[in-house]
Amino acid sequence: MATVTLTGVDKIYSGTEKAVDNFNLEINDGEFIVLVGPSGCGKSTTLRMVAGLEEISGGTIKIGDRIVNDVPPKDRDIAMVFQNYALYPHMTVRENMAFGLKLRKFPKKEIEERINEAAKILGLEEYLDRRPKALSGGQRQRVAVGRAIVRKPSVFLFDEPLSNLDAKLRVQMRVEISQLHSQLGSTMIYVTHDQIEAMTMGERIVVMKDGFIQQVDDPITLYNNPANKFVASFIGTPPMNFIEGKIEIEDSGTYFVAEGDVKLPVFEEHKAKLKPYSGKTVTFGIRPEDIGSNEATSDAPTIKLKVKVTEPMGAETILYLDIGGATIISRVDAHKRYAVGEELEFTVMMSKTHFFDIDTENVIV
Repeated sequence: MATVTLTGVDKIYSGTEKAVDNFNLEINDGEFIVLVGPSGCGKSTTLRMVAGLEEISGGTIKIGDRIVNDVPPKDRDIAMVFQNYALYPHMTVRENMAFGLKLRKFPKKEIEERINEAAKILGLEEYLDRRPKALSGGQRQRVAVGRAIVRKPSVFLFDEPLSNLDAKLRVQMRVEISQLHSQLGSTMIYVTHDQIEAMTMGERIVVMKDGFIQQVDDPITLYNNPANKFVASFIGTPPMNFIEGKIEIEDSGTYFVAEGDVKLPVFEEHKAKLKPYSGKTVTFGIRPEDIGSNEATSDAPTIKLKVKVTEPMGAETILYLDIGGATIISRVDAHKRYAVGEELEFTVMMSKTHFFDIDTENVIV
């Protein structure tokens, strides 16, 4: 096990455009950390730089107490699990798992012990003499993980390992990899574009966009206190709703006012931070579960909204609602029926609202 420290790490592929820009992160010994973001955000490039598969253009990478900028991948004491499994088709499961250890001249007895140990952890004991083509996608991915486990590295690197699996199998493998981390207690860096994977697996999550870190936090903090509009929109399914409007301060109170007869009283504890924005346009954000059909309270005023689309999900229903020609999403109890075209009063939990600067997109409150 080891810490991993990236300080001022850059990656430039051509010209002056940076794929990764001034990446700073300290990963604790034994931590499970997830890099998440849309395609092209630099997350896989960052992982490959830690692995030594990409040269860094600037900064330093340390694994433990050792700077590894110029250390070859084989000498970094890391093991990587790829999206496409990268198994040798002509070798059995046992041979695939043993291959790296044989190259390092491990004794046969130790190789066998390590393979049996990993196979037991991953439930692969009955498949050791099969070739990859005789395995399911999930079993192949377990073999790829097993090949990493037998090396007993300081750091495990996962590059979108579940992308090729179907939805049900992805859920199962998420649980298995999380359990594996609990068993091994190893440092793990996991890359995904799937924010559900990130939220359910990571002890901390690094949200990236355009090569920059947007926010690093635990899943609950990211969800409840996003640093900017991008993080707020990327984390959460369905995503946060956004409406542009103005802050108006009147004798009767402070309000958020937008098209579609929207005039909502700002939550008391938010007023001070919104005061400098009086008369200015801001972005109002609210999660779908904080718009409902409950009774109005001082903290939850109502607005009238028309139902455009309903999506029954079993335990809940997703509603698409018209608000001044725009659409917002509400997540409501599945036991109540909603008709398309119906106009209803919906409560808005103002204590759960977010406001973002229209220019910087950083959070105001």
